[in-house]
Amino acid sequence: MNDSQRLQKQIMVAIIFFLVVGGIGFGIYRGVAPVSPTPTPNPTINLAPIRVLDSKFLNIENNDYDFLAKVNNSNTEYGSPNVEYEIKFYNYAGQQISNKIGRFYILPGQTKYIIEPLLKFQTPISRADIKITSVDWQKLQTLATAGATLLVKNVSYLQNSQAGVFAKVGGEILNNSDLDLNTIDVVVVVLDASQEPIAINRTNIFTFLARTTRGFEVQWFTPFIGQMNRVDAEANANVFENSNFLRTYGGQERFKQFY
Repeated sequence: MNDSQRLQKQIMVAIIFFLVVGGIGFGIYRGVAPVSPTPTPNPTINLAPIRVLDSKFLNIENNDYDFLAKVNNSNTEYGSPNVEYEIKFYNYAGQQISNKIGRFYILPGQTKYIIEPLLKFQTPISRADIKITSVDWQKLQTLATAGATLLVKNVSYLQNSQAGVFAKVGGEILNNSDLDLNTIDVVVVVLDASQEPIAINRTNIFTFLARTTRGFEVQWFTPFIGQMNRVDAEANANVFENSNFLRTYGGQERFKQFY
C-alpha cells in the first residue's frame, strides 16, 4: 500500500469516526434537551374583545341610581355564558367610594343592554365607570344562535294610568322557534327625543313554549326626569345554559380570557 492509498484510508476512518461520535452526541443532546412541541394556536388572538358602546348613570331620587350600558360582541362564532365586569362609583371629589361586580351572557354578533337598577348610596355619586374584566369564550354554531328567535312586538307606553304607578310599558314576545325555553330575560329602556336613556327596567318570562306568544309588563312607581320619545324592549335567552339546545346545535370549545 503506497502513501496515497494509506492517506485515503485514514481520511475515511476519520470521517466514519466523527459521524458516529456526532450521532451519539446529538442523540444525547436530544435526550437532555428535547425539541419543544409546536404550541397550539390561541383562539383569543383572532377574537375581538367585548366592547362597551355606551353607558348611562341615572339619578332616580336622592341617592338612588340606575346604571345601564350597551355592549357588543362582534365575533361571529364565539359568544360567552359569563362576561364579568366591574363598575366603579365616584363622588363629586373624584374619589372612588364603591364598586359592583356583575356578569352577563352574550351571543355571537350580538349587541345588548346590561342594566343595574336600584343602586343605593349614602352620598351623591357623580359618575360610574364600567370595565370588562374577563370573558369565558364558547364557540357556537350559527344554527345555535339563530335557534332561539325571540320577537318583541306591540310595545306600549302608558303614563299616570293608575294610582300609585307613574308609568308602565307592556308588550308581547313571540318565541318564533321550535325550542321550549325555561327563562327569558326582558330589558326595557325608555329614551327621550335625544335618544338618551331616561328610565330602565327588567322582568322575566318563565316556561316559554315554542311557537307561542307571551305578554310582559314593567312599572315605575317613582317619576323619572324627561319625556318619553321611544321605548327599546329586548328579549334574550341564555342558550349556554340550555343543555338540550347546546347538545343539538352548540359547540363545546371553551376558554377564558382576562383583561
